[in-house]
Amino acid sequence: MSEDYLRKYHFDAEEFERLRTLYREGRLSLESNVINRDNSWEIAPPRPEDSVELPTLDSAEAARGRRLLSEGRCAMILMNGGAATRFQRPGEEIPKGAFEIMEIAGRPRSFMEIKLAHARWAEKEYGGRIPVWILNSYFTDEMTGSILRENRFYGKESVFTYCQGIMKRLVPMPKDLETHYSPDYRKLKEAAAAAGPERGRLEKELRRFEARFDRWKKRSRDSGGEVFSPRNPRDAFNPPGHLDATLFLLLDPSRPLLRLLEQGVRYVNIANIDNLGATVHPALFGLLESLEGKAKILCEVSEKPPGQKGGALARVSDPGTGREWTQLIEEFAFPPGFDQDRIPEFNNATYTIALSTFLEIFELDASLLPAMTREELVEKVRKVTSRLPVYVAVKEVKEKDEKAGELVYPVVQFERLQGDLTRLAPPLGVGTSDRFFPVKKREDIPRVVGRLREVLEGRLILNG
Repeated sequence: MSEDYLRKYHFDAEEFERLRTLYREGRLSLESNVINRDNSWEIAPPRPEDSVELPTLDSAEAARGRRLLSEGRCAMILMNGGAATRFQRPGEEIPKGAFEIMEIAGRPRSFMEIKLAHARWAEKEYGGRIPVWILNSYFTDEMTGSILRENRFYGKESVFTYCQGIMKRLVPMPKDLETHYSPDYRKLKEAAAAAGPERGRLEKELRRFEARFDRWKKRSRDSGGEVFSPRNPRDAFNPPGHLDATLFLLLDPSRPLLRLLEQGVRYVNIANIDNLGATVHPALFGLLESLEGKAKILCEVSEKPPGQKGGALARVSDPGTGREWTQLIEEFAFPPGFDQDRIPEFNNATYTIALSTFLEIFELDASLLPAMTREELVEKVRKVTSRLPVYVAVKEVKEKDEKAGELVYPVVQFERLQGDLTRLAPPLGVGTSDRFFPVKKREDIPRVVGRLREVLEGRLILNG
């Protein structure tokens, strides 16, 4: 794509080349994702005081929250940047938020429409304006804006969009290719070796995988660490991760953080646009205000079934300094051999944060923010990101070929994640129920729609 396109979406060539060099030298890899790879940190389950249950609607915290909502002190950020590769059908290229999840009042409604319809209801219920900011990526930006305008923002006032950065993908290095695919290969090989009616099919699948894996290994040996160049130019890039929901509050040209402050907002709730259970709950805002800085990020957590993995709150200690803290750890960042079943709850990727915490993290003075240049803001952001990890992820890009059919290419992408802000500001887990209904693939829809109808009943104001 053109250099103009990369500039539009804030491509940082200097940062990319720095990360690519680290990757080619082996200092960034799938192994470096582990939290204690280069240190002596010890990981343990969280303590009881590291989380609380969500206060009820008749609690003192909910009363505080209703006051904050009525005063217009609360806003929502909806993360809508992902390419939704597990959700798209062949040939589809629409934002995740635009997918029609279920029929309500006689016609199909999208994630985005339902989210905005709920925000309208909450404004009427609590008596104050609730600005909604939608974080887009290079993949979703133009289409989301067009859909919002065509539908007149679904009747919701104070809807804004901003856009995260863009990063180039790489061809995986050989070691990462082996690390990522070896477990699946071993399982398939063991299954194919077992006797049974499925043996013939599994042996055929194994041969197909081995042929494909051999091609990948050759490509990795020849071009590992090089920029990935696909037929579809969009597949050459990736959103750098949902930490950008915070970083681009400063870096987007529309200056979202400044605008939120000017509107009198004090607290924001950040959630994925595909989690319709993350509704406006006054007790979250009231709880954070009542903590008076003792905890600065509320992280919603849910009980997980045995054997299920996921990012989770955990205790981290540094024997060298005697320091101990609580933070969110991504699933892949736990040390090898750590029994994640010891932690009964996992992270819902839904956060409530005070704007004062953002100012503190970035070392900003609200009164000086209007006069700051982009260069100054970039420097503030780099000081923060230098203290946070960069993760390596292996993904797959699929292409159609007239002769060969479907072609699959492993790629590497760099990501920074929102949960790592808990390294910089103390978190508190909030145990929730009926607030986590992620829809990552189409097969999830029948599983969640019934309960979602109950959760959202009477809590939507639709625009026709």
